Amino acid sequence: MYVETFTPTEAAAFLELPTKKIYKEVEYKIFPDYNPPRLNFAALVYLRLIKEIDFFSVDFRSFLYQSLVKALEEKLPNIEIAKFIKIEVEAIANEVLEFINSFQAWKKNLVSDPNIMGGETVFPNSRLTVRHIGSMLDRAESLENIREDYPYLTEEDIKFAQVYVKAYPSVGRPKKN
Repeated sequence: MYVETFTPTEAAAFLELPTKKIYKEVEYKIFPDYNPPRLNFAALVYLRLIKEIDFFSVDFRSFLYQSLVKALEEKLPNIEIAKFIKIEVEAIANEVLEFINSFQAWKKNLVSDPNIMGGETVFPNSRLTVRHIGSMLDRAESLENIREDYPYLTEEDIKFAQVYVKAYPSVGRPKKN
């Protein structure tokens, strides 16, 4: 089973869910209690499922999370949660795992050097910050314009830059000019 844990902000970015939604699940005590909150792989699988079927009560969601934890530990490919309702745990887990592994591999290639752009994370062999590209998409800049301006970036670079900005938001006050 995957052992790394994630912040609610990382989980929200990876799964394209509102951060507020993740914190609501933490507040409902669906997951084990950590301070600060940390989410295990089973929590991400659960959240990915909830993204598809968000109509259950809090009590049922707690039962669902515990069922997913058990299924992941026992490597069960699916679980039956009610008559006529079967969840393909393995398929959801593989989707989440593939995304996390791809993102982590991409992130390893980034550069963070105090002598380059004040230590801000940049793409390899450039002074282009990941935050700049990720925030361009948040400002509704088209993928085509970004690719035209930065032809050396791959679609994966652009997609993951947006995830990076959401997973690791800037902290502190903006710099004054």
